[in-house]
Amino acid sequence: MKFGKTLLLTASVFILGFNTSCESTGKKDGGTNGGSTEQAADMVGPGFLKTDYEPLAKWLDERFEIDYKHMTPALIFDQVPLNDIFYETSNLPTDAPAFNFSSAAISRRDLLKKIAQHWKLKMTFSNDQSGTPTAVKVEG
Repeated sequence: MKFGKTLLLTASVFILGFNTSCESTGKKDGGTNGGSTEQAADMVGPGFLKTDYEPLAKWLDERFEIDYKHMTPALIFDQVPLNDIFYETSNLPTDAPAFNFSSAAISRRDLLKKIAQHWKLKMTFSNDQSGTPTAVKVEG
């Protein structure tokens, strides 16, 4: 009986280890450096620009089809679907490489994360006195 339990435990550990180590995320290069397109929806999740303010969380997670070509840090935040909210920008890079990116279904949160990674930007929320987010603070 002891041998059977040991064998079962070993098999369980092996199966769990195999499943987690062989899992594929389906991610491809997001196309921010070479103008290629994203084939699979890239999920960043709610950790980036996390907020408990439900209307903003819902807005960030809404998905869109986009096709950005030759975007600069000065232009990107005025583009649909990002232009619905206020951004406080400072120290945006100049002469930065263009942001070229296409996706059939990407959330604003995922798109903002890709932009932040591409230009090495820090993005956080500015909040009012009650703690409600009022803008996305973007720092280069």
